Amino acid sequence: MNAIFGLAQEMFVLLVIGLIGFIMRKVNILPKESNLVLTQVVLYITLPCLIIFSMDIQMSMELVLDISWLIGLSVFALLCTTGTGYWLRKKATLPDNRKGVYEAAIIFGNQGFIGYAIAFLLFGEIGVLYTAFFMIFFLFYVWTYVVYVVARAGQKVSWRQILLNPGVIATTIGFLVMILPFRLPPILGGVLEDIGTMTLPLSMILIGSLLSSIDGKQFKQLIKNRYIWYATGAKLLLLPLFLIPFLWMPVSTTVMGVAILVTATPTAPTVPMFAKKYSGDVGFATFTVATTTILCVLTIPLFYALILLVR
Repeated sequence: MNAIFGLAQEMFVLLVIGLIGFIMRKVNILPKESNLVLTQVVLYITLPCLIIFSMDIQMSMELVLDISWLIGLSVFALLCTTGTGYWLRKKATLPDNRKGVYEAAIIFGNQGFIGYAIAFLLFGEIGVLYTAFFMIFFLFYVWTYVVYVVARAGQKVSWRQILLNPGVIATTIGFLVMILPFRLPPILGGVLEDIGTMTLPLSMILIGSLLSSIDGKQFKQLIKNRYIWYATGAKLLLLPLFLIPFLWMPVSTTVMGVAILVTATPTAPTVPMFAKKYSGDVGFATFTVATTTILCVLTIPLFYALILLVR
């Protein structure tokens, strides 16, 4: 019970940090350009440092086994989320500029920001390491299928865009560090740790700033849209349930905790960004990000409680 309460408390802290970002953007302490700046800082500086620092550990057979499970669970989760998103989109009666956004909001979770934050809060550096491997296929997926889902216009994505994105590069460097017969120098490790730990507050400030773009009129219209609540229910409750049966298999609790809780993360801020780029409904996408981000403060501790109950 103490562990569950502690996680709920930490989730509330994350929400408060997001609220600070929301207020700072509303009163123009953060200018409109800050969303791009914060995104670049987190994606290209703090998060890669956190990944590389967390992968500076000694390789072992136990670790190899856990990584194998993580990759298998990642593929399974992507198949389940893709199938669910496709089926719900086919059943929806939405205009074309919302259909792709609706599907993407169900499929693509905020694993890069909140996923790493939750894993770090609960499991420390090993949680970040496991999240990096769980996200390997997600990183390729988000730069390919997400474009197709939102744009539906045969957009071309180059191999350079896929292979040279910061998540893939950082995970590759981290893997090389992990298989080296020695650890990183303490000074370099300290620099990576200090920069990497900024990922958590900066990512939540960014999310709050992104959500500030919803105005009152949009809010009244979108809160009554049932498809936003369908997407929210699928993203936060249905999709993580696909992984629950694996709790009764011989897999480590840390592996299952990372897999289930990262899958249970809210809709990614990437979705409204792509919606804006490819003429999707940005307001619909942003409001879905808002509802899932706020409600995950309740649902993620519930799944953590279920993990503890079974294990």
